[in-house]
Amino acid sequence: MRDNLLSTTAITELDGSAKQRISRRTLLRGLGVSLALPSLNLMKPAMALAENAATSPTRLAWVFFPNGTNAERWFPKGKGTDWELSPSLEPLAECKADFNVLRGLAQVNAQSLGDGPGDHARSASAFLTGAHPYKTAGSKIKVGRSADQIAADEYGRATRLPSIELGTEQGKDAGDCDSGYACAYSNNISWRSETLPTAKEVDPLRAFQRLFGTTGSTDARTQAMQSNILDFVTDQRKHLVRISGAEDRRKLDEYFNSVREVEQRINRFAVPVALPEGVMEPTDKPNGPTEHIRLMYDLMVLAFRTDTTRIATFMLANEGSNRAFPMIEVKDGHHQLSHHENKIESIEKIAKIDRYYSEQFCYFLKKLKETQDGEGNLLDHSMIVYGGCISDGNRHDHHDLPILLAGKGGNRIQTGRLLEYPQYTPLNNLFSTMLENVGVRNVKFGDGTGQISV
Repeated sequence: MRDNLLSTTAITELDGSAKQRISRRTLLRGLGVSLALPSLNLMKPAMALAENAATSPTRLAWVFFPNGTNAERWFPKGKGTDWELSPSLEPLAECKADFNVLRGLAQVNAQSLGDGPGDHARSASAFLTGAHPYKTAGSKIKVGRSADQIAADEYGRATRLPSIELGTEQGKDAGDCDSGYACAYSNNISWRSETLPTAKEVDPLRAFQRLFGTTGSTDARTQAMQSNILDFVTDQRKHLVRISGAEDRRKLDEYFNSVREVEQRINRFAVPVALPEGVMEPTDKPNGPTEHIRLMYDLMVLAFRTDTTRIATFMLANEGSNRAFPMIEVKDGHHQLSHHENKIESIEKIAKIDRYYSEQFCYFLKKLKETQDGEGNLLDHSMIVYGGCISDGNRHDHHDLPILLAGKGGNRIQTGRLLEYPQYTPLNNLFSTMLENVGVRNVKFGDGTGQISV
């Protein structure tokens, strides 16, 4: 049952046999809110009857960072299980056993191929599509369908949201953003069709509302924030607690507290501004990137935890972003610094940005690992790509890309390794392997040639 809803009355009337009919997808409905639940022991009898219920689903995520890296400081040294973290990846030390570093992968269709400059536009647009974008600054954009949306069409049918797309910088889709390439290419990695990017959500409140089904106009933000989502379901929660065992009550408390904590953080950064009518309304995003990035990571964890979706993309910033990072003493723009011309001062600042993004990614991995899921944790049951489609930001290389693959993919992947593939191995082969892992068979796109061993 795709949307098995449990009303207050239904919860009240539950007896021993009825409890066995509660599925993992159980939702609480109250005053226009649908709140998904984590897996509970209460649900296990129903789960045992469902297809593939014995194992937790595998989650797929792609986390994209822009502008390349300082490659010499980003890539580790060593091979197999005998390797050491590089300076740029040192913040991931406590998570080293939970991911693999993949060397030798390339996205050839991000290269010029006769189209001249525009590497940033091609980097983002080719990253997940494996396709070469048609060069235009007008409306006739065309690239290819992205791996996440191919997965969403088939694997995403099992959840309320087939996929979710997140970011921290909106940006426009129209106009020229990179040497004759439309802005849509630089500002999106997810493409629903060859000509239609999948709009990403950069406002944590709107993402929260989408995940948890709040209704009403998102323009009436103060009303939405005053009517806290968990206040809507207080009675339903009490009923669930009453019919649950001790372990389930602990899980429910932990889960509801985590949702409340994320919601309160959204409230804190939503700084009020005066509207012409005198109404106070929060701004669209937090001040500073760190809280913004971490909130988006937390929303992904909640989405995966409740099986609201199993597929996510997250752009840490748009390709070509010139964001500054004063909190790590980098006041110059990222894009500007990436063209460092081998100047030591600029290279040092790029290395700081690389370390900063690694630190945020470690935060995400730790949250996944701390979240119980079936017989393991969410990270055990995930395949998460972290990387970009430019290697050296100064040279605009699109081979030997900086790519990590985190998670064990349902305990099918041995982690904690540095894997080397032949130079120019298609990055698309990794994505085909991920899709095959979740039952999306025989997917080849871009210059992909099949699957790779991970």
